[in-house]
Amino acid sequence: MKNIKQFILLLGFLFFSFNGKSQNFLSHNLIKSNSLTEQKADSILAFIREPYIKANIARKFSRVFYKKDFPDFNLAYKYGKIEVDLIENELLDKNKNYHTSVFRLGIYSKKNKKFDEAILLFTKASKLNIYIKRKAQAFCNLGDLYYIKGLHRKSVNFYSKGLDLLKSHGKPVSFVAHSMNLSRNINRCENQDDLATCLKYLKLSESLLVSNPQIKNSQFLQTTLNIAFGNVYFKTENFHKAFEYYNQIINESKRSDDKYNLALAYLNLTEMKLNQKANNIYKYIQRSLKYSNKLEYNDKNSFIINATFLNTSKYYLNQKKLQLSLSYSEKTIQNYCKVSKEEDIKPQHLTLNNNKNNTLKALNLKISALLKLYQKEHKQEYLSQIIKSVNISNQLVDLILRESTETVTKLFWKNDVSKIYSYGALAAYYLKDHSLMLNYLEKNKAFLLTQSIKQNNLASQLSYSTKSEDLLFRKNIIELENKKLANNKKLQDSLFDLKLKYQKFQDSIKIASPEYFEERNNIQPISLKNLSSSLNKKSLIISYDLVEQYNSKKYDIIGLFISKDKSTSFKLELEDEQLKLFSKYKQLISRPLTRREELDKFKKVSSKLYSFLFPNKEVLDLINDKDLVFITNGELQNIPIESLNTQKDSLKYLIEDHNISYAYSASFLDFNNSLERTTSKNIAAFAPISFQNSNLKPLDATSSEIEAINKEISTDIYSQTNATKNNFLNTSSDYKILHLATHATSSNNPAIYFSKDTLKLHELYTHKTNADLVVLSACESNLGEIKKGEGVFSLSRGFFYSGTKSVISSLWNVNDVSTADIMKNFYKNLNNHQSKSEALNNAKRTYLKEHSLSEKSPYYWASFVLIGDTSPTYPSPNYLIYILGFIGLFSIILFFFKKRG
Repeated sequence: MKNIKQFILLLGFLFFSFNGKSQNFLSHNLIKSNSLTEQKADSILAFIREPYIKANIARKFSRVFYKKDFPDFNLAYKYGKIEVDLIENELLDKNKNYHTSVFRLGIYSKKNKKFDEAILLFTKASKLNIYIKRKAQAFCNLGDLYYIKGLHRKSVNFYSKGLDLLKSHGKPVSFVAHSMNLSRNINRCENQDDLATCLKYLKLSESLLVSNPQIKNSQFLQTTLNIAFGNVYFKTENFHKAFEYYNQIINESKRSDDKYNLALAYLNLTEMKLNQKANNIYKYIQRSLKYSNKLEYNDKNSFIINATFLNTSKYYLNQKKLQLSLSYSEKTIQNYCKVSKEEDIKPQHLTLNNNKNNTLKALNLKISALLKLYQKEHKQEYLSQIIKSVNISNQLVDLILRESTETVTKLFWKNDVSKIYSYGALAAYYLKDHSLMLNYLEKNKAFLLTQSIKQNNLASQLSYSTKSEDLLFRKNIIELENKKLANNKKLQDSLFDLKLKYQKFQDSIKIASPEYFEERNNIQPISLKNLSSSLNKKSLIISYDLVEQYNSKKYDIIGLFISKDKSTSFKLELEDEQLKLFSKYKQLISRPLTRREELDKFKKVSSKLYSFLFPNKEVLDLINDKDLVFITNGELQNIPIESLNTQKDSLKYLIEDHNISYAYSASFLDFNNSLERTTSKNIAAFAPISFQNSNLKPLDATSSEIEAINKEISTDIYSQTNATKNNFLNTSSDYKILHLATHATSSNNPAIYFSKDTLKLHELYTHKTNADLVVLSACESNLGEIKKGEGVFSLSRGFFYSGTKSVISSLWNVNDVSTADIMKNFYKNLNNHQSKSEALNNAKRTYLKEHSLSEKSPYYWASFVLIGDTSPTYPSPNYLIYILGFIGLFSIILFFFKKRG
């Protein structure tokens, strides 16, 4: 009897499947009655042998389960997958229904929060060219998923690709809705091109709303669009215009009793007022809380409710009502991660978190409140809570960085987490835990550079053809990224398509060599134990961090000093005026001190800075008779510490008692020094002397500079018209030392000038060098844009990226005569088996001894700094081995003579 009923039901399905007028009736009645179950659906499908009919019925089942009063996304996915598999395995016609079904599988996976699976399915749908509307929607849904994952640059790119197709192949309402979703990236757009992209699609949506009768009177779309425009003007700091949009939404929402948009408008308006530090902010906080409290907590409303809590936490922190701030930030974190208490947060909660940006903001606010509470009440429990929250923040950002392929996205998140790592280091200082303090200091310095170099090094495990193809992809992508893409649709599409191909290529490597991907992301900071054991008795690592106090013009300098046998730390609070002394110091040393009052001012300022960086007797005792390696950030970057004055009432430079070098981080130094480098040639020196670019003055002294090097060590010289970019790129990978005596620039895209052309920073990212040392005898070669949590993007960094072990570079426009003098002595010392640090510091000390008056100004000798490895390029011969070998040989000969006798 049961089988007969099922057979009748099957006949009904077959009839309705091929009767177009009745299909909607069938679906409507099945959905309305909610009568279809998994068991019934499986029984019906089991009767059917014809693949085409089975696929069609499976598709209908999928839609029934999706459209039920209480949708079952798992069953919708199950039957949609049956349909797609049948079409693919039975080689059925791949028509619009097939394209739609692949797309819908992505929707079901997304609804089930299986985001990685959804990305694979939408990617598959985006590659099909059967139904262009679905292709466009697939791109937009990929944009949405990358937004959820925190990959905002990628999100903008995919939305842009989808919207361009929707404009001509989709419905206006779909275009407008996806444009609104794209605009959520506005708050994360640091790149002006991305902001312009968001604004472009909003304006297109605005014109569609005006001109299209189907959506012209949609109050919902108009309100949502106004919110998006308000956010754009807020982001671009046109606060008056933003206020107009938000106020318009408030008035409209009150008239229509639209609780959702009323709460959303007050949320954005409150955030803007907080950023402006407005006097009447409490009024907006109250209203924002009032209207968000009227919303039921569900997936749709949760963003408004949690973001309102976030604003409230920030407000109370600014008002120093720390416990209230703490309670709101904790609510926000728990809601976003869907846990009842922070201790329950596991990696899966962070993965499924659909607002990682606000979660990190809430963690930052919580840590800031806890830090202030500790400084006020000195309770140890606050420090323990800080460490837990810093570790959650670290897990969250690590998760994003592992998935991100866009450098700009990685830098954005590193910038956001930088302050959290600094607070973690400060908490570790209070705990007197130097191991933990080092861990957070290291995470805040050159992490991405270390990761990139490790990735380049691990590529040697891949086949030659795979390595070559990977290099070509990266080179082409970097070249396109550094062109002017704004308003150039052809270039934008080329870059997008190239990145898609590269992603596919990377996915193929991931399948073939999963251990390669796992290992390249496995970057751990060096431990205190390992760092200490790697140092010799003379070496001392000094790591500084400049921590900006929350909502204050005060700063904390924290320092960690690590020797082989001991570590110590300090904290010093600085006022804003004291911090400005670092900028004053940079100004003073960047020109000759020709007047007495300038010299006196320099003595005073540099002595004061010395007292900031070496503030107590324990520190001063520890640095005694040590070679110092400095790791810095913020305002402390790009200042030559060797020219600090160690005396209060006279002048004595720090370099007079110490060899000094620099490192991006201890972890980077340790990893980079561990890499093997093989070269067959000695030194290549490049000196264009004169330039085709008429804006660059000739550097006549560089001719004698490279000749002096050649007298000390045999050198391959590329001068005048032979000093070309092509010669450099074609020959530089096989030299132990590369010396470039030329002009350089430290603009947004730093570059080195050759006789006819220019080598830009981004070109170094795909060039390979194996040099033990690169000497950039050029102006400002260590300067560039400072990125929080990562450091200076300079030519020096570019050469490390390309594979060099150490770099000597300059901090300001150097004097070519004094440079030639210092370089001559440096190479003389280097050839005499001195370490790189000894060779450079001794050359500077020689300069100081041989000059007087204003010629002793730091301007002439302090610009060049050594970054990276300090060991000798030409180690002393191990005479002990020769002596022992000679004694052994002599003993053998003597033994044979005695035996014969």
